[in-house]
Amino acid sequence: MPTLPHDVPDLYLAPVVLALETRIEELAQLDVDALSTEVAVVSNTAGWTRELREAGLLQAVRYLIDCHGWTLSWDPRGLRLTHGRHEVVLGVPATFTDYLAGAPHGPAHELVV
Repeated sequence: MPTLPHDVPDLYLAPVVLALETRIEELAQLDVDALSTEVAVVSNTAGWTRELREAGLLQAVRYLIDCHGWTLSWDPRGLRLTHGRHEVVLGVPATFTDYLAGAPHGPAHELVV
């Protein structure tokens, strides 16, 4: 049986998900180098550790989006939105997982012997 909305954040679930999906699609168009640059600019961090990359990417996804009480976190399947007992997980593109893993990218990061 579906749960009825209990408060204003519950009512904002659909618009918040749509806004986040749009932003995820925008960021999905970037390669890992460009994504790294975007995250660094938005979050003001270089992302040297996995934790910094996770926090920075969350900030980049949420950039200029009012989440109306929904919180964002990482889930093994993607991006988790939570409000009270309610949770939704949005899928993320492969570039997000590559960025979070710290995968080497681009010629500037190749080892020269």
